[in-house]
Amino acid sequence: MIHHCPPVRSTRLAAVAIALAVSAVSGCCKKAQDSGDSAGSTATTPASGARAGDLPAPDATGPVVRIPAGTLVAGTPCQQIPRITNEELEGVRLELGAFDIDVYPYPNDPSKPPATGVSRDEADRLCRARGRRLCTELEWERACKGPSNYTYPYGNAYKTKVCDGSSSLLRNAGSYDSCASEFGVKALFGAVWEWTSSEWGRGGAGGLATVRGGGAKNPTLQSRCANGQGRSPADSAADVGFRCCGGDQNTVSVNLSLDSQPILTAEAAVDSTLSSRLLSVLPASMRNVPGFDVSLDRVWRWHPRANEELLVVRYVAKKAAPAFTFYRPLVYHLCGSSTVLSSKLRGPVARMFSPAAGADPQQISLQVETGTDKGEVQFTYRYGAVAVKNPDWVKEGDSMDPPGATPPRLIVRPPPIRKK
Repeated sequence: MIHHCPPVRSTRLAAVAIALAVSAVSGCCKKAQDSGDSAGSTATTPASGARAGDLPAPDATGPVVRIPAGTLVAGTPCQQIPRITNEELEGVRLELGAFDIDVYPYPNDPSKPPATGVSRDEADRLCRARGRRLCTELEWERACKGPSNYTYPYGNAYKTKVCDGSSSLLRNAGSYDSCASEFGVKALFGAVWEWTSSEWGRGGAGGLATVRGGGAKNPTLQSRCANGQGRSPADSAADVGFRCCGGDQNTVSVNLSLDSQPILTAEAAVDSTLSSRLLSVLPASMRNVPGFDVSLDRVWRWHPRANEELLVVRYVAKKAAPAFTFYRPLVYHLCGSSTVLSSKLRGPVARMFSPAAGADPQQISLQVETGTDKGEVQFTYRYGAVAVKNPDWVKEGDSMDPPGATPPRLIVRPPPIRKK
């Protein structure tokens, strides 16, 4: 059944200011600072089809979905991966009032492609010509996450070929029906980015508007309901359309402070409480090495992005007789009361030097040695995860013998002599 939405009422909810206190271990990032996060913005129009501003407003608004009042877990909680710490709220619980939203991007017709090539003001005008309005970005996120507050429209685990983009932005909107939320909102990703009425409230000079959706470039990251971009509201790009909402507008908004710190800072000492916390999540084979006393003797704070902090830790195991020490670099992420071992070197080494940062804050390196073998270890941060590049000669394991130690002898016994 096709429902026709009532015009927007003049009553507005009282404005709610969301001020986030950013901790040393949380945060998010502005895509304009990282070209890998954004598909970019161009002032071109579609190769075929009409500009949205040239389309007449149909008499009917098309199918709509009523979104009930409820709780939105906005952004991405700090223990989830992937996340973009300087662009997304950290799983903040917000109460939103009821509203309704078009099932498809404008013109909200499953037999037609999403209309693009329109600025935000033009998009707003076309919605108002229907007695409707642009959605806010948090209303869009609520419609996407559904009552279960999923990471993706369909659940918490990424699935291929559900919300993937096509080779043409002008596919009929109905061809994206599989990309539907629990509320029944469709074509959220894979088709076009969508204008919202919200400003890009992620620090900086301002002047950008928020678009949601998209997802064709990097669907694992971009087809998350929390993902967005900041674009100039004057852009009329070939990859940006819009979707209309109705009902009283929810005025709660994203106002994310960006906390930028030096890339690497060394701690003067390792606090005993912190040391116990970090040791507790190590595998038992690393906490209890026969013949060795295990501890954590150095900590560096690594800030790969604004509002993000990781701990680079030097693990040390000492043996009194014969005297021998080995080391292992570890990387942790602290999230509230949870402690995550994000990455570690494949095995122990005889010497480990202090980490250093280069031009890219998302990558650090350090030198390690064992005997005559020398090499560089690289840790690379990407959207909450940390990958490690091991020198080829580092052996996998949780313990090592002193250099020159006599290997165990292999005893070969002769076969027994049979008596005749």
